[in-house]
Amino acid sequence: MIQIDTIHTGDCLEWLKTLPDGCADMVFMDPPYGHNNNNGDLIHRREAALGHGEHGKARAISNDGPEANDLFRACLPDIARILKPGHCCCCCCCGGGGPDPQFARWSLWIDEVLDFKQMVVWDKGPMGMGWHYRRSYETVLVAQKRGAKCAWYDTSKKVENIIRPGHFGIRKIIPRADQHPTQKPVALAAWFISLHSQEGDVVLDPFSGHGSTLVAAARMGRHYLGCEIDPEYVAIANARIKAECDKTALFTTVEAPE
Repeated sequence: MIQIDTIHTGDCLEWLKTLPDGCADMVFMDPPYGHNNNNGDLIHRREAALGHGEHGKARAISNDGPEANDLFRACLPDIARILKPGHCCCCCCCGGGGPDPQFARWSLWIDEVLDFKQMVVWDKGPMGMGWHYRRSYETVLVAQKRGAKCAWYDTSKKVENIIRPGHFGIRKIIPRADQHPTQKPVALAAWFISLHSQEGDVVLDPFSGHGSTLVAAARMGRHYLGCEIDPEYVAIANARIKAECDKTALFTTVEAPE
């Protein structure tokens, strides 16, 4: 038996191997892209570059160098094994640009073990970092496990493959010094969780960071399984989830009459 609603501290490749087949109803994950974000680059110096004060200390992300691609590819077989047939993996990825078209490479690797379904463009709104064609969008790569009909719970028939600025309350985060350098909005995970899971399902995130996916799962009545290699981020994620659960209890508890 696995213990749900927990965050494991450690290497996700080792942790995933301990999980039983078919234990997850959905995966939403944000692996390191290999950009060495917040390790002395422009993202690290953003506040100073925009004239908003001095930049803080570098907060390098584990495995965010050349090893990121190998890490991503290595985790995919276990993710496919852990998912139930027909259930989906939604994976954040960078947008276009060279010299490495990562979204294309990752899509092909995903399709080796799952059925690639769609590349969703998250339009974060102007203006992004970078040079020349400045980065104003990211992608979410969606794939389903073979063997059953896709787990899909939208009834509007109006879901696009573009998330426009502000859609479903999704707005980009410019990370503060006390946030994860590539923190994703809770609403982004919540949008995909609403499409591919139901209340009581288990949502898994092997790259939990500050816990945005897990907070979204708790908020929406799902169970969660998370893993994060940095103990400091695990502590922050647990605190965020507790605050979310305390807030939910505050609004759902009904006192018995005297």
